[in-house]
Amino acid sequence: MTSETEYKEIYARRLAAIEKDSAYTILSSMNQPMADDATKATQYIVYTDFKFDQQQQKTNSIFVYTPFANVDKYGHSKADYQSQLLFETNKWTNEIHITVLETLGSESRLAFYDFQNLGLAQLALKSFMNLANKIEIHVVKGNLSSFDKDNFAKLTHIFSKFDFDVTITDETHGTGRIRRVMD
Repeated sequence: MTSETEYKEIYARRLAAIEKDSAYTILSSMNQPMADDATKATQYIVYTDFKFDQQQQKTNSIFVYTPFANVDKYGHSKADYQSQLLFETNKWTNEIHITVLETLGSESRLAFYDFQNLGLAQLALKSFMNLANKIEIHVVKGNLSSFDKDNFAKLTHIFSKFDFDVTITDETHGTGRIRRVMD
């Protein structure tokens, strides 16, 4: 089992690496000890590769990293991030299309721990909505798709929490659309 001291050291190394890399911007972070019975991440870094520039159309991501259950036997992070929100920005139309909102879970081939239900996707989506407001986006939309109903229900729940209109197009296959007109 990894000690809190090791978690703090690994967190500090990852934070320093992200800060050093000019391709990334840190959107939010917290470095509180993670309790054994924790239901939400309290030690995380939310960061993006989005840059404010003149490019009108581009694809970027928001990533969430936590050292929690992410340490190998040598004291290194197993993964650079556990949640990713991939989006396409179109400043010509002032719209963003969410392509992927994924939290590495037990069904993922890359997964080593089920990070679902620790609030990582919510952290990504909260930072995303703040970014969308900051760059004056009018509409956020996307498609939902999931391989099982359980994940589809989680996706519709999280987007509903952020005031998205969720339209289920095929409940059997777990597909739908999301849309939110920004204030």
